[in-house]
Amino acid sequence: MRAAWLALLLAACGGAQGGPRERRAADEVAPDAARDPLAGEVDDEVRLQLAETLIDGGAHAEAMRMLRELQATRPKDARVHYLLGAVLRDRGVYDQAERSLSLAVELQPDLAMAHGALGVLADLKGDHARALASHTKAIELAPLEARFRNNLGFSRALAGDHAAAIAAYGEALRLDPTARVVYVNLGFALAAAGRDDEAKRMFRQAGTEAETLNNLALAHELRGDPGRARRLYREALQKDPNLGVAAENLRGLEQGEAKAEPR
Repeated sequence: MRAAWLALLLAACGGAQGGPRERRAADEVAPDAARDPLAGEVDDEVRLQLAETLIDGGAHAEAMRMLRELQATRPKDARVHYLLGAVLRDRGVYDQAERSLSLAVELQPDLAMAHGALGVLADLKGDHARALASHTKAIELAPLEARFRNNLGFSRALAGDHAAAIAAYGEALRLDPTARVVYVNLGFALAAAGRDDEAKRMFRQAGTEAETLNNLALAHELRGDPGRARRLYREALQKDPNLGVAAENLRGLEQGEAKAEPR
């Protein structure tokens, strides 16, 4: 069950944040750019932005190659170490990820994204007390960023403090009422607290009726109620027979029960 929560965490926080940015194509560079003392710096900025775009697109291997090269040319750039640490974390290389993220924070103590990434890493390692400190610092540095409140909410949910999780998700939605993933996370926190009707309303804010039923089913499975979870998964598939995640969840539940049966 813990794996299901962690999968949601990564889907919700991602790793590195960012998106495509406008940039000049290589063939637009002036012929004498090589003689421009700022040309290398500009090229590194473009490569850094491209690495972010590759990470967003899931091309982690190519992003890693580019970030390793940037490490050599910009060893004091906290953003390089933050992005590298986020990729290493999402690939499960936790010790190296922590070194890179800690260096990012050392180089630029006000880099909120690096503190947030360290918090997510600590949660993945099960150290929720340490995670709390990092998430709190990220919020202190960027109080208007909904993502850091969402991260805090998920951290508190993993620690079993559902009241604190609900409060953090509420703050995230106050900052960004369009954040679909926060509605889903809030729904899980409400369901964990036994507030199923409110949970259903949150799930409906984020998806179809079939998706809502699937999420409720998963919430009941996480609460140790496989019978109710099974019925809800089946209801979800009746609403939408093509909802693959519900079929996969139901199959995983039934396989788990079969393995648990005495032979």
